[in-house]
Amino acid sequence: MIPTNRELSRCGACGKPILWTLTEAAARMAVDPKPDERGNQACHRVGPRTWRSRSLDGADALPAAPYEHQYVPHVATCTPPKAKPPAELPPNVVRLDPRRRRRTRLP
Repeated sequence: MIPTNRELSRCGACGKPILWTLTEAAARMAVDPKPDERGNQACHRVGPRTWRSRSLDGADALPAAPYEHQYVPHVATCTPPKAKPPAELPPNVVRLDPRRRRRTRLP
């Protein structure tokens, strides 16, 4: 089952769409919105805009039921953009890195 656009949110770190689910412990977990057979979370819709998930890992975990689909947790695929340092500093700014002295430990 694929979630509708109304059920999706955006990740604050990378901006990709995510689906929020409730785990068996009533904790919120973000998963990628497309089912993936490599995923370790079995998810299903329990109501309007409400999804449940459970882990497929572990010795006592049951296989996915026919009404569940496998999803990948978003933390496994989230790639936030890295901030690029400025190529050149403005003329009124002095770079302090070369001027810093290394601290030496006293015996």
